[in-house]
Amino acid sequence: MKNEIEKNWDDMAKAYEDFTEKEDSYSYAIEWPCIQKILPKLNDKRILDLGCGTGRFSFLFEKENPLSVLGVDISEHMLSIAKEKAKSRGSKVEFIQGDISNWHTYIDGKFDFIFSSTTFHYIKDIKDLFCNMYSALEDKGVCIVSLMHPIYTAQYPVDKNGEFPSDDEWVVRYLDKSKRAYVQPWIEYNDNIENYLSMSYHHTVGDYFNAIINAGFRIEKVEEPSPPESWKQSCYIRYNAFIETPSYMIIKLSK
Repeated sequence: MKNEIEKNWDDMAKAYEDFTEKEDSYSYAIEWPCIQKILPKLNDKRILDLGCGTGRFSFLFEKENPLSVLGVDISEHMLSIAKEKAKSRGSKVEFIQGDISNWHTYIDGKFDFIFSSTTFHYIKDIKDLFCNMYSALEDKGVCIVSLMHPIYTAQYPVDKNGEFPSDDEWVVRYLDKSKRAYVQPWIEYNDNIENYLSMSYHHTVGDYFNAIINAGFRIEKVEEPSPPESWKQSCYIRYNAFIETPSYMIIKLSK
């Protein structure tokens, strides 16, 4: 039986892909340029992409001539899109379905580079997740985790037993560890899909860094990327919203 998050992403797969694959999406305009700056050399490396979704970053990493790329995601529908894209591109990226909170139970071997984008706020126990990543990383291996910034997830409305939140409930509750419930933008702005709630968790900066330190990682870099300066002219409202509430905190880790 599908859990709540798996079903949620199965339902949202196409809407998410259409929304985030635009050239001016946050993923391409803000997240990826920052990741590129801190990316290690990937040629002849084994890569693991946790929470790979429709394969966006897996395919970008493949351009760096790695030995292999393995993408893992909980959503069958997201992976179906990823596999279709791989087939059309002649890609050798391998995609498998699974819950990344326990991926170490069904994936063997070590990896030179482990990556994850905007997935960890769906995981309740991030302590074990970071420990499992550390164990599976080769000596001198590197991890990059792109997180939804804790300031951003702090504003997600607190779950009220499935009741839809009002606009005035989008307020920062930073130290409140309650489960969160909200409407995703690719659903809210899609006239073809009826709004429904997504569920996730909120982890503070301290939660993330303590989990990283306790796992044994060395912290190499912490980035909080800004939106493109060009957005000041082309879409100031969007630019200013990001300046007020950053979406990403991107951390580079080594063993």
